[in-house]
Order: sequence, then structure tokens, then C-alpha cells
Amino acid sequence: MNQKGFTMVEMTIAVVILAVAILGLATSTSRLTRVAMDAENKALALQAVEDRMAHIRLHPIYTQLDTVFTESGTDVPGLDGYTRDTEITRILQSGGEEGKYIDYTRITVTVDGPGLENPVSRTVSIGN
Repeated sequence: MNQKGFTMVEMTIAVVILAVAILGLATSTSRLTRVAMDAENKALALQAVEDRMAHIRLHPIYTQLDTVFTESGTDVPGLDGYTRDTEITRILQSGGEEGKYIDYTRITVTVDGPGLENPVSRTVSIGN
């Protein structure tokens, strides 16, 4: 007997193989999308941190940095649900010679929000 075409078993096996392949592609696409979203959220938070740092560095009166810019839980403009903490510590230490001192300020900006696994934080020191 000469049969042309596929049998029902062959069709079932082909459909199962196709379904497994499509499921694998869907899972990979889902993971890739999640990684891309996480990277975008982190990049936005990092940009908010860097913008705040630049704004603080541009302030013309060094001695006022801690009073003007220290904040806690402030909303980040343009990023719904994100909050920003800015900690500024001025450090004055006497130097080795009389009348000389070491004067620098440590600035830490932290941004947290939805979609971030961990808050994004940067610390920089600037001197007078």
C-alpha cells in the first residue's frame, strides 16, 4: 500500500516540537524584555543622581551646600514613584601647620523607585 502525506502520529510529533520551540522563544523574549526594562530603570535613576550631583556642584556658595541641598524622600521630577535622598557632610579638620585646615564636603545622592532591585547611590567629595 502506497500512502502519500503524513500520518497522524507524525503530525502530532511535529506540532509538539513546534510548540516546544515557540515556548522557548517566548521565554527568552520575556527574559530579554525584563532585563531591558531593569537596565532602563537603572539608567533613569543614575541620570537623576548625576543631575542632582551636577546641580549641587554648580552652586556658587560652597559653605551653604549642606543647608541648601540636604533632603530626604523628595520626589524626582519626571520620574513617577521615584524618591531621592541627598546627604551632604562638610568636614573640617585642622591641618599639620598652624592656621591651615582641610575643608571638604562629601555628597551622597540615592535614588530609589519602582523597578529598581537596589537603590542607585553615588558619593563624591569636593573640596574648597
